[in-house]
Amino acid sequence: MGLPDLLQQLNQVVFRYQTSQNLKRLTILWLIAGSLTLLTFTFLEPIAAPYYQHLFLAVLLGVPCLVAIGMLLFRFRSRVSPASRHQIATLIEQTYPDLDTSLLATLELEKTTDETLPTFLQNRLIQQVIQHGTEHDWRQTISNRRLILQSTTHLVCFTAWFISCLTCWFYLKAAPIPKGELQTTIASTQAQFQVEIKPGTTDLEKNHPLLITARFTEKIPDIASLHIRAASGETQKLPLVKHLDDPVFAARLTDVSEDLTYSVQVNDWESETYQVKVYVLPKLVQLDSMIIPPNYTGLPTRTVEDSLTISAITGSKIAFIAKFNKPVKQAQLKTGTGKTLPMEVSSDGFVARLRFLATESQSWNLRIIDADERENRAQPFIDLTVIPNLPPEIKVTFPGRDTRVSPLEEALVQGTVVDDFGVQQVGLVYSIPGQSTQTLKLLSTAKPKQEVATEHLLSLEQLQVQPDTLISYHLFAEDIAPDGSRRKVLSDMYFMEVRHFEEIFKQGRSANSSSKSGKSGGNAQQAEKLAEQQKQIINATWKIIRREIKETVSSQYAEDVNTLQQAQQALVTAVINLASKVKSQKSKAVIDSISQKMQETVSLLNAAKDANEVEQLTAALATEQASYQLLLKLRAREHKVSQNKNGGGSKGGGSSRSQNQLQQLELTNKKQRYETENQASQPPAAQPNRESLQILNRLRELAQRQKDLNEQLKELADKQRFAKTDQEREEIERQLKRLRERQRELLRKADEVAQRMDQSKQPSSTKSRRELEQTRKHLQQSSQSLKEGQVSRALNSGTRAQQQLNQLKNEFRKKTANQFADAMRSLNQQAEQLDQKQKELNQALNKSNQPDQAKGRRSLRKNQGQQKLADQLEKQEDRLKNLVEQMKKVVKESEKSEPLLSKHLYDAIRKTRPYRPEDALKNAANFLKEGATERAQQAEQRAGQGIEKMKQGIKVAAESVLGNDLESLKRARQEIKSLTSEMKQEQKLAGNPQAAGQPKQAAQKTAQSGKGKSPGQKPSPGTKSGQPGKSGSPSGQGKSPVQLASAQKGKGQGSQSGSGKSSSPSNSQSSSKSTSSKSLKGSRGSPKGGPGGGQGGPGAPSTGPITGNQFREWSDRMRDVEEMVGDSELRSKVAQIRERAQSMRAEFKRHSKVPEGDLVNAQILEPLAELQKVLSNEISKRGAQTSLAPIDRDPVPEKYSELVRRYYEELGSGK
Repeated sequence: MGLPDLLQQLNQVVFRYQTSQNLKRLTILWLIAGSLTLLTFTFLEPIAAPYYQHLFLAVLLGVPCLVAIGMLLFRFRSRVSPASRHQIATLIEQTYPDLDTSLLATLELEKTTDETLPTFLQNRLIQQVIQHGTEHDWRQTISNRRLILQSTTHLVCFTAWFISCLTCWFYLKAAPIPKGELQTTIASTQAQFQVEIKPGTTDLEKNHPLLITARFTEKIPDIASLHIRAASGETQKLPLVKHLDDPVFAARLTDVSEDLTYSVQVNDWESETYQVKVYVLPKLVQLDSMIIPPNYTGLPTRTVEDSLTISAITGSKIAFIAKFNKPVKQAQLKTGTGKTLPMEVSSDGFVARLRFLATESQSWNLRIIDADERENRAQPFIDLTVIPNLPPEIKVTFPGRDTRVSPLEEALVQGTVVDDFGVQQVGLVYSIPGQSTQTLKLLSTAKPKQEVATEHLLSLEQLQVQPDTLISYHLFAEDIAPDGSRRKVLSDMYFMEVRHFEEIFKQGRSANSSSKSGKSGGNAQQAEKLAEQQKQIINATWKIIRREIKETVSSQYAEDVNTLQQAQQALVTAVINLASKVKSQKSKAVIDSISQKMQETVSLLNAAKDANEVEQLTAALATEQASYQLLLKLRAREHKVSQNKNGGGSKGGGSSRSQNQLQQLELTNKKQRYETENQASQPPAAQPNRESLQILNRLRELAQRQKDLNEQLKELADKQRFAKTDQEREEIERQLKRLRERQRELLRKADEVAQRMDQSKQPSSTKSRRELEQTRKHLQQSSQSLKEGQVSRALNSGTRAQQQLNQLKNEFRKKTANQFADAMRSLNQQAEQLDQKQKELNQALNKSNQPDQAKGRRSLRKNQGQQKLADQLEKQEDRLKNLVEQMKKVVKESEKSEPLLSKHLYDAIRKTRPYRPEDALKNAANFLKEGATERAQQAEQRAGQGIEKMKQGIKVAAESVLGNDLESLKRARQEIKSLTSEMKQEQKLAGNPQAAGQPKQAAQKTAQSGKGKSPGQKPSPGTKSGQPGKSGSPSGQGKSPVQLASAQKGKGQGSQSGSGKSSSPSNSQSSSKSTSSKSLKGSRGSPKGGPGGGQGGPGAPSTGPITGNQFREWSDRMRDVEEMVGDSELRSKVAQIRERAQSMRAEFKRHSKVPEGDLVNAQILEPLAELQKVLSNEISKRGAQTSLAPIDRDPVPEKYSELVRRYYEELGSGK
């Protein structure tokens, strides 16, 4: 055994390796050849000539075969070369590591064997390598399994290539008419008829109609037909219709769903063949959103499927996943300002993604472009509402005002803190002039709490405070800011004035029954006024400190501090004037100290203005408090009081301190005996706010629409079960498509309701939001089932959604203090209808009794008219029983939650029992059947009296819940008048269509002019813009710079810090307090307007609600009107007008076409005017006049009543 034997073993392995490589290369060759064959099959037209057909087949089969033969020959030349053996040896060494490169070393001997003989050691190495090859069978380095698998794959690819070649050849050689014959035929036909066919070869959107016309210019045939051949091979022949003598023949294809060719035929003549290629516009099928809230919220990741309305917390990570109906090349989100956000399109083009961080509310239109540069027709509107992380809302609930305390008193301070994501720390800070500020931590927890109620008892005895000491205090809370840092928020500042143990109160004079009295001494009274003004400056300073929570001060800072400086300087002048009037040396010393402190305050305010730093302002606050404490020492300790006409005590200066001492005084009682007649008003029922009513209205609408949709699904399921013909099935498919669109529209409405719930951030909305999410899943399942054609599953999901919507509506109504409102409206309406029906029965019964009286005798025959009246009386009895049962049910349910309502309804039932209206109606019906008309009439009258009594009782009970609806009707009429005025802008736009292209510009102008105001926001009742404070407050006079910084005495500061509503310290305390909740949390319920977002507000008169950006606010106000009117018919009319306006708005956004003025007038303006007229008539019916009446509790003696009456008559006539 020598080197030749070793080379023979290696050559066997080389042969197997070369075979494996050849199979691999041939397999790749057949795959490439098959792919090229399929591309040829796609792009080439049919071949008519036989010569070219056979040549094409030879190319298809010959070229790959020649390439395969060339590959084999090239590889055969180098199959047993030393290089190939060296390659195989390396492979064997890798397979058998125990050879330890001995095989490669042996192959090196091949180069020297011709010159020298191998040595002993070399022969020994060759023998060992040969022996190893014999024992291990090196041929298995290329395994048999590998060769079999490669051979099978090669055979399959070769067969597929061969079949594809034959298939392509058979298809491409299918030419019905050779090219020469086709040209001859066309030439001959053109010689017979001259025709112009439109649209010729064209492109058409899928499922759109196509109108084909053929105009014959010379010879006009009597009959022509249209020959159509679809891409699927189906042929169709349609007659071309000719109208009168017009030489135009036409045919209309209602729905073109695939490519086709067509030609016009007249007898044996046929026109040129034209092609119609069908294309599909890109369209958004579904938009899914994945929302990852910030870590500090502790909320899980949320996925919202098939929704265009999204709400997320500020700082959330949002991922949009858009799915399309076809591959697209580009997708981007475009804002109203023209800014675009490109989406990342997947490789197949069916999905696009976008990831971003939610920082502000935005609105986009989705623009889609396919490979043919075609865009989507209707760009979907995507609305993102970002819910801000607002500062905590802190409220001092007790005492909630400035108080006067004694040095030994224990003062209780209570407060509540509410935050959207929870607070981590709550504390109390109090300070006494001359001492360090004390901070008490009332709550410190690692787990944030959304609602915290806290309290602390200040022991003034332990603090060792002296009379005329001022204690200022406020609460603070810490939560997590949007950037993840801790944020500290301060509450209003309140004061405790330590009073003396003894104070003297004396009765003063009362002029004209009004409380006019003064303090002892004019200087003391002036000192108290100065103290009030100093308190106002303190409140204004504290408001600026709370507002400037950022690192840099705001632009209003310098102006506001300048106002404070002027006010403090004016107060210094007033103190100096007071010093010239005071004679007491002790008081002069106090005034000098006050003047020094105030001048020090002026210097600190000036330094704070120059440095633009809040730290200097904090130092100024301490000196202001010290000045106020010194002013307290100048107050008088003796007071004169008098009694007002209501019997209460009032003290000079209008202050309400030491009220207990005032009530203990025995004052002379001189009452005014006459006043305007007043009726006792019942305690107002708790009414939900506007946002809650908006949500409730939408839930009611969703439940009703889902109910209507389920009824249509039931009818469609029955039709589908009994459908027999294809035409019926196609009609059912079209109806299913329409119902699915309506179901998806309800899904969009549910998302809008969920967005409003997220924005409101009300405690009652949290659970409702979770339940609405479950309802949304059922709505989505119903929509998906309709898409798949499964009507039964869609109906089941829709029914569950309807049940949950009804349950959610009822629960939300209970949570919003509107639990029995709808029930009482229904009872009141039923009672009015019952009473009206009873009056009609009374008239009919009186009319039927007249013939018997005229005849003077009774007939033994049954009167047919009386029988009908008897039936109507029985139905009236059933209606009455139903009404009573409903009343009993409401009485039982409202016994705990609404005891006043329960009592009124029970009284209504009890007062009706003596009349026994149910038995009276039953007896009246029986008497009529027996012919006893007079007795029936008596029973009917008794029943009518009972029903009238019941109606009055129900009306009283309804007013205890709903209040007097007269004011609601007046507000509804005023709102309709305003809505009508805004809608009239649409008529102006109808005459000026160019204005329709300017809604975005108008929206931008509106946003600039109304920046900082939420749409539709109205001022709080009792306040006017630019007039802070209540009337009679010193801040409302505007006589000095001090009063510009006024805050109502006895109240805390206004809005919470960080609200951004109050930019000047000139707002009074009462005004800011009345709007504090709005300024702090109001932004949660005020969605930001965006381009096309359907929002807007006052200030955009150039566009109407439909074509402008204020449609959403206009629609919400229409919903408010629905809630104001109690009658169901009026509600239905308002809802119809609103839905018509929504349809016009949708058409405008889809086609950018201004609605016609006549259409707006007929469908919106005229119904609104009619509705306004109906409300005016109803208000005039219920209006009442006030009159003067004596309020003396003792009645006038009977013998003097006539004299008193004459006296008042002469007094009123002016004699």
